[in-house]
Amino acid sequence: MEAEIIRKPAFTVVGMKYRGKNENNEVPQLWGEFWPRNNEIKHKVNPHVAYGILGNKDDNSGEFDYVAGLEVDSVVDIPEGMVSWEVPDQTYAVFTCTLPTLMETFQYIFKTWLPQSAYELAEGPEFELYDENFDPEVRQEMYVYIPIK
Repeated sequence: MEAEIIRKPAFTVVGMKYRGKNENNEVPQLWGEFWPRNNEIKHKVNPHVAYGILGNKDDNSGEFDYVAGLEVDSVVDIPEGMVSWEVPDQTYAVFTCTLPTLMETFQYIFKTWLPQSAYELAEGPEFELYDENFDPEVRQEMYVYIPIK
């Protein structure tokens, strides 16, 4: 599995937030709750590109924040029950995977690729990008972005 190294400018996502360990598939459930409400988000950059932002990990408890959302160019009028998350300008290692191989991809990144690479994990959130070609029923290809330095 090859990584593409890219620089991505800062961007902001508005969506629904979960905090926990995802022990009972809460993240997929969050997407199920978010997607029917995505039309409530104003100022969308591209309504066909979604993000799963993951950060604020607590190594002791195993809990993390996860936001399922869309990129916006303004955080005015955030819908009730939603939050915004500013993702900083950063260099990322980008991995292509599918929904069924997502957890396996994360394990490969952190247990194999990162320790064997010349890179270190940087501060900041990691995220999943679901582009306009993503379809959970047909084409499950997606991208995992890991902040590196």
